[in-house]
Amino acid sequence: MLILVRLYPAHPGYNGSNSAGLWEITKLRMELTTSRLVIRPLRKGEGAKIASYFQSNRAFLQPFYPTFKQDDFHPTTWERHIPQIHTDIEWHRAARLCIFQADELIGVANFTNIHGHPRHACTLGYSLTENAQGKGLMVEALEAAVPWVINEFRLHRIEANYMPRNERSGRVLEKIGFQKEGLAKKYLLINGVWEDHILTAFINHDF
Repeated sequence: MLILVRLYPAHPGYNGSNSAGLWEITKLRMELTTSRLVIRPLRKGEGAKIASYFQSNRAFLQPFYPTFKQDDFHPTTWERHIPQIHTDIEWHRAARLCIFQADELIGVANFTNIHGHPRHACTLGYSLTENAQGKGLMVEALEAAVPWVINEFRLHRIEANYMPRNERSGRVLEKIGFQKEGLAKKYLLINGVWEDHILTAFINHDF
């Protein structure tokens, strides 16, 4: 599968220089392109897209999510969060990415809790709109995003956990190389219930 990584100026006047030697998302925009998808952070003016995604998929996602708050469905709330999303990437704290197909936001892939030495690890969480299930789209998105995150943040390990009854999520992780490591009892409060989770991880053996 061909994956294109694009880094291009956010402003026409940007000359490409970066004296700090770091990729600054305030100056450059990033996107990953696969055969069917574009994976990138939200941009200014897209708060309504992510709010609509969660609102239209609320019933479908709630059994697998912490209880939604009303702010999760408000475009203005998301719009206020967008600068922080970019800052978190710039400072290697998190990479909250959205998955687009033909300009429609169809999913999210969040790499959070990024730690440097000595762990060099992060946590992955993701979701996909109900009408895009069963088409291999999440596998395609994560096959692009996981290598980028590992290289960009110099990670040795990405952890991802799922409830035992969420077999579809387990198959996604298995297909992209995550391996089971155990079972955590009453691990996360999901929709008001403490749920067991299967623990998995992707190991970067080239670190």
